[in-house]
Amino acid sequence: MKTVKVLATAMLSLALVAGCSSLNNNGNSATETPKQTASNEQGGKETEKKEDVTIKYYSWEDGTAEENTMKKIANFEKANPNVKVEYVKLVTNASSTDFYQKLDIMAGTGDAIDVVAFSHVDFLIERAARGILAPIDEYLGADGIKPENEFFINPIYDGKVYGIQDLAQPWLVAINKQALDAAGLEAPTWGWTWDDFSEYAQKMTKDAQYGTYFHTWGEYANFPAYNELPHPYLKEDETPVFDEKVFADFFDMRRALEDSKSVKPFSDVVASKLHYASEYLNGEAAMVPAGSFLVGMIKDKEKYPHDFQTVFAPLPRSSESVEIGSSYVGGHYNAIGANSKHKKESYDFIKFLAQQTDVITDFPGSKSVDAELVISSMAGGFEDLIDVESLKNTVYDSRVHIPYDPTFSTAYSSQLKKVLEDGLSMFLLDKTSAADAQAWMVEEANKIIKQSK
Repeated sequence: MKTVKVLATAMLSLALVAGCSSLNNNGNSATETPKQTASNEQGGKETEKKEDVTIKYYSWEDGTAEENTMKKIANFEKANPNVKVEYVKLVTNASSTDFYQKLDIMAGTGDAIDVVAFSHVDFLIERAARGILAPIDEYLGADGIKPENEFFINPIYDGKVYGIQDLAQPWLVAINKQALDAAGLEAPTWGWTWDDFSEYAQKMTKDAQYGTYFHTWGEYANFPAYNELPHPYLKEDETPVFDEKVFADFFDMRRALEDSKSVKPFSDVVASKLHYASEYLNGEAAMVPAGSFLVGMIKDKEKYPHDFQTVFAPLPRSSESVEIGSSYVGGHYNAIGANSKHKKESYDFIKFLAQQTDVITDFPGSKSVDAELVISSMAGGFEDLIDVESLKNTVYDSRVHIPYDPTFSTAYSSQLKKVLEDGLSMFLLDKTSAADAQAWMVEEANKIIKQSK
């Protein structure tokens, strides 16, 4: 398996891929767009007219996210007048976890699924492994698209591409500029380490303000596993990666931050069921690692009242021996159901979502869009709240590369993520040693791997 390497500067020079190409389906009735002939009144010639079709788009999102999606759908329908997109929320509580449960039930009944949204590449690959989703390689090839060049992360299972990343969400560190200045610190740049991060957290800690905040998600259990390893849970031979030294080092750093009272205790985070961004935006934490989805929350002063500017920095590296630019990109993905009767139209729709720039809600999944336009759309007019230059330099630095390799993902990746989360909980709450926590994680992961076979 080859490691995914993506240079984000390609985004600065490439133009947006325009238009939606038609495919020659060679008689494949499952993907063929039905056509009708109509008489030309003046010349008597017959012209082809595409039959109107409706595709359903299944998601869990509501509120602003749903509103923005509806705008994108309207733009797609305008460009593709024969295709209507019906937005379907399978849940009413905006929970992606509940959404996946209902999706699996729906797939089990054999109901046709056109397009379905995913909050993480692993969740998509799990369904691809079960045969719920359809590969899209033939459509990408017909459009002349090399997915490794066009998109940040490609959901690959068994050598085939099973979806398109429509939103790329680079992970970065958000820092309160007021807290930074009060501590007499310069904004961090590429090359800083987690030791530097710990020092910053300690220096920005004061009454009623922790230096940093860590949430309960797996990413927060070991960031270097996500932005420095090909896969955060597995080695290439499908054995657990949890025995790597980087896990012990990061666990020990987490405990040191708690001992120095520079971070909100993990026990308090778990007990309070805190939102991942609230502690930072309400000023109770001076610094937080997060995905770029935080940018939209920073701009929403009505929901998150605050008056400080946010400076952005890249995720630190675990040591100075790690190559500068090693990054982690999350995101939002769309895939096509294996039993969809309108695969071509569904493909056109998910490609459109990744390449469109009329409605910017986060960094587009396509690297060929205008980066300056994206930054301007995301942060323009909010310079009092967002340091635009640091955001741009963090996301579009020429050294950015993504070691994450989705071909390592399996149908049980989400179970392995829980093992990582539980391992950190054991370490911080039960006060075990890092070595004991790692041994437990390896044992649990091996059980999952064995059961899957």
